Amino acid sequence: MADAPHPELILAPLRGVTGLRFRQAFQAHLTGLDRAVAPFIATVQGPRVKPEILRGIDPTVQPEGLPLIPQVIGKDPAQLRVMLRAMKALGYADVDLNAGCPWPFVAKKGRGAGLLRDERVLGEMLAAGCEELGPGHFSIKVRLGLDDTTLLPKRLPLIQSFPLRELCVHPRTAKQMYEDTVDLDAFARVAEVCTLPLVYNGDIRTLADFTRISGRFPAVRRWMLGRGIVANPFLAESILAGQDTRDLDRFRAWHADLLERYAADAPGDHALLGHLKELWAYLAPTFRRGDRLWNALKLTRTRAEFERVLALTPLTWA
Repeated sequence: MADAPHPELILAPLRGVTGLRFRQAFQAHLTGLDRAVAPFIATVQGPRVKPEILRGIDPTVQPEGLPLIPQVIGKDPAQLRVMLRAMKALGYADVDLNAGCPWPFVAKKGRGAGLLRDERVLGEMLAAGCEELGPGHFSIKVRLGLDDTTLLPKRLPLIQSFPLRELCVHPRTAKQMYEDTVDLDAFARVAEVCTLPLVYNGDIRTLADFTRISGRFPAVRRWMLGRGIVANPFLAESILAGQDTRDLDRFRAWHADLLERYAADAPGDHALLGHLKELWAYLAPTFRRGDRLWNALKLTRTRAEFERVLALTPLTWA
């Protein structure tokens, strides 16, 4: 019997978390990811895109071995074309469309998950993306709907009428944000009728989660890891190894490297701690007494205080 095909593991676009510095540090110390989708870049008005807007996807500073796909968010097809041309000028052949961001201030404006609400605009955005990039080079990331799970099935015929590279589904509604559990039954209904290559995203936090969910959907070969791999940077390689590969020495080396990369960009301790605390909101629960560690880290006001708390805390996996 032939071995099961290698699952494709993809880094999710978590805005403010899985940006350039996270990807660089990951590739320097960890393994397991096949590619990454960059946190979304919003479309802009006017005929050109300022270079600083694209700094995070500058191909000259991306880590080797982790192909990057930019992601764009917006609702204006003309603005989308401008952004796609700017990304193509950097050398990117593939781009993803964000139709899944659940934050109300985004969705209420018809962007992110709100893009599913207007069938006409959604179709125009998909048409613009496929025309600019060509068949098989534009993709879309979606949720099940806004308030309930009935919207995506209604939009699926439209979505798969375009020659997209793939469809990524996070099986929650926008209203759920990241609360409750993913709706695997709703994802199954989508998977049964989807004719596009399908990517699953949502609540893969442990090897056991991956084993359970991938076992239910054996035809799905593409898996996006988001909050789970931020909380446990060893998650991808653990999935591939079929066992827990966490190692505290490697964790400390990765974290020290990431801290220095954040510090190189930050104008001061306040900005640096913003990055670090956002990261540790995910990391802390993976350690024993993580709640106490997190409470102590939240109170720090300088880099020195933050590093002192970590140095004085014995880290043990939960």
